[in-house]
Amino acid sequence: MAYGPLHGYRVVEYTHLYAGPYCCQLLGDLGADVIKVEPVHRGERIREQGPFSPGGLSYPFAVRNRNKRGLAVDLETPEGQEIVHRLVATADVFVHNVRPQTVERWGLSYQRLRPLNPRLVYAWISGFGDRGPYRDLPGQDLQIQAMSGILSVTGYPDRPSTPIGDHVGDAAGGIITALAILAALVHRERTGEGQEVHTSLLSSLMAFQHDRFSTFLNTLRIPTKQGMGSPAAPPPYGIWQCRDGGEIALSAGRDEQWRELCHAVGRPDLAEDPRFATRDLREAHRPLLTSLLREIFLQKDRDEWIAHLRHHGLWVTPVRDYGDIVADGDLEATGRIVDMDHPLGKVRALAFPADLRGSPATVRRPAPLLGEHTGEVLREIGYTEEEIEALRHRGVIR
Repeated sequence: MAYGPLHGYRVVEYTHLYAGPYCCQLLGDLGADVIKVEPVHRGERIREQGPFSPGGLSYPFAVRNRNKRGLAVDLETPEGQEIVHRLVATADVFVHNVRPQTVERWGLSYQRLRPLNPRLVYAWISGFGDRGPYRDLPGQDLQIQAMSGILSVTGYPDRPSTPIGDHVGDAAGGIITALAILAALVHRERTGEGQEVHTSLLSSLMAFQHDRFSTFLNTLRIPTKQGMGSPAAPPPYGIWQCRDGGEIALSAGRDEQWRELCHAVGRPDLAEDPRFATRDLREAHRPLLTSLLREIFLQKDRDEWIAHLRHHGLWVTPVRDYGDIVADGDLEATGRIVDMDHPLGKVRALAFPADLRGSPATVRRPAPLLGEHTGEVLREIGYTEEEIEALRHRGVIR
């Protein structure tokens, strides 16, 4: 199990941008042999998105496409389609996130591939699903955030919605798809049957809001933005600015935590104030309580508050930026950063996010150069050297 729990499984992907490549990166980290199929001339378009290494390597491409081999082929040609058909016949999983019309034109639909490999797990990712009124909308992360409702509970009620600071819709789609693929592989091991797996970015990001949305479905109360607080809990739960400009995240929503906080900050009178005696009352008086607490937390610096409140058993952490996260040594100590050597420059990235103690995830190879493994892969599926050279000469492969 030195190469991970998916060692021996082959994944073929034709994906681009974020969700699809991230899904397959996770499978690769877990040991799968992931073969990334790209357009023959320019490759996946994320190769052209910076920031870049001094050697011209796209860091976004490098991070999402580690642990993969690269095959560059022209799928607009019958020969290119035949290559992928022969490759899929040897695969356990095929993943794509391109439009169904394009997949149909290339002969890569599930209906076309299933006869070639009845055990195939065929996974595809769309923006909004293949049914319903939004099925033809583009699956772009900002659009997904807006449509999912997550922006309606993030930020300040008197300000325009603020997008979350990274591509959470794409990331959610990649994670949920990888989970669904693993479930389909377990089903295949039990029954011998492959199947089609479809996920959407919208449904995936909705799944990341199961608490708030489930509450709405059962109460019909629409949660609203609460600034530095949260629609999930009244103050003192929330983010608070301190005297030095630093911020703390305080998770104190229960009544006993509220009383302990009042004593910790030197305001036992607030614990006896009938307006704040229960969670529901603190919610009813949220603006007043927020104003009182804001003034209290401006009386000390961030680290003073953290030490003081932790001494009283309260749940509090600093609000860290990326520089803080790397500088404090936690990522290194927990093995959450990996370093990769690439021909175009060194790359640092986050490691696989879970520890499998008996069959750990690993980073075994950097992201491929465009077409780096084309010859290698074609030889594995039966092409001769003469056939490979002829295909390369005609521009079918790179």
